Amino acid sequence: MHCRWSGGSLRGLEAIPVRVEVQFSRGIPFLALVGLAGAATRESRDRVLGALKENGFSPPRGRATVNLAPAEEPKEGASFDLAIALGLLEVSGQVRAQRGKDWWILGELALDGSLRPVRGALALAYAARKAGAAGVLLPSGNREEAALIEGIPVRVLDNLREVIEWVEKKREARLPISTGNSSSHSPGEPEPLPLIEGLPRLERVLELAALGGHHLLLVGSPGNGKTLLARTLATLLPDLAPEEKREVMALRSLAGLPLSVPGPRPFRNPHHGISLAGFLGSTGRGGRPGELSLAHQGLLFLDEIPEFHRNVLEALRGPLESGSFVLSRGAGRIRWPARVQVVAAMNPCPCGQSLRGEEHCRCMPSQVRRYLGKVSGPLLDRLDLVLEVPPWSPSREKEQGRRTARSRVLESRIRLLQSSPRIEKPESDWLDRQLESLGSSFRLRLKVRSLSQSIAALDDVERVSRPQLLEALELGLEQRLAIAATLGSPV
Repeated sequence: MHCRWSGGSLRGLEAIPVRVEVQFSRGIPFLALVGLAGAATRESRDRVLGALKENGFSPPRGRATVNLAPAEEPKEGASFDLAIALGLLEVSGQVRAQRGKDWWILGELALDGSLRPVRGALALAYAARKAGAAGVLLPSGNREEAALIEGIPVRVLDNLREVIEWVEKKREARLPISTGNSSSHSPGEPEPLPLIEGLPRLERVLELAALGGHHLLLVGSPGNGKTLLARTLATLLPDLAPEEKREVMALRSLAGLPLSVPGPRPFRNPHHGISLAGFLGSTGRGGRPGELSLAHQGLLFLDEIPEFHRNVLEALRGPLESGSFVLSRGAGRIRWPARVQVVAAMNPCPCGQSLRGEEHCRCMPSQVRRYLGKVSGPLLDRLDLVLEVPPWSPSREKEQGRRTARSRVLESRIRLLQSSPRIEKPESDWLDRQLESLGSSFRLRLKVRSLSQSIAALDDVERVSRPQLLEALELGLEQRLAIAATLGSPV
């Protein structure tokens, strides 16, 4: 006798359908688990048998084989416990299933038969929807995530007894109801920004970065507000679209983080001592996202960027271009999303005081070159805006009666998406001549053109003219030229 139930196995943000096939035959009592099961999955045998005995059921009195198909795909996690238990009870005649065969049955069993939540419930549920499953059954501990799932029926239960009664149509499963802790940031205006009041240049650069999703490098002395500027930029970003929100919530679910996003979009600020594995994520046990993927659809702030390990910074180059990356290790191969906006911050020299004047800085030229050289040219080339943060002064004047920065950004973004400002041939040829004289790369040319279009959208003009190109060159090249001159290298 045999039966079949359905579930899924995580592969990063995606999941593969898994058929839990259970066969029973006469012989010496034994339970075999096959199908490339990982360590946590292999231990399902003991958890399932313990839960069956604790709830008054008898293990099959013969040879039972549990096959997790497809056999060539590794299976990780404890989410198969519940499907395996139902299969054993069905082949032994202790349960007559009336429904649930076309659902994904997911849950980890405790020895007393209660259900523990599974990791990555959102990713598993969306994979079930894509695979055409009739619904998803989850532990009640996953109710916060289950309440966010759309497009497929989702039900939650507490223990093995309730699940058995549900498949035998003796009770109904509960609808997931959120407690309200998983709601995303509600739209609204950000708080006042005292740091940039009286400094229109800083405010304009932040608006441009938020408008076009431009990567930003902040150069300034310690304590002048580089971190606060990065957090200010995060408040100017638009709210997540529905599909973006699902991706962000699924990644947070995989990482075991709270589902709420503390702002319009994710904001991640990893320490400069982070390892490459912590930055990129892992492939073992179904995969866990690193800081780079947890910033997907949001902002990644790299404070003190020269202090990051070189391999971590170089690993950022590809994802900035493609919006994703493939992580291949011994445990498998996973594609992680990484559509992020990067804000990096650094001091102008090792002591950080050179912008205050020579009398404040005692760094040797060789020390400055060594410090700045920690950020490679190819990575610097991928940053669109380079901004020098001026020293703090108590004499900044406040501007009153202005529209908020976020309102301007959102209005300009609509204009940019509806009709991107044109760059006519005379302006394009002039820009090419300027960049050629500087020996700039083709990538930098594309970035300056894109930045000039963002400037035109913020200025509410339909065509990019010479003033927008000059401002784009200034914002994109001014500090970059200074760094290159210090290092003695081309732009």
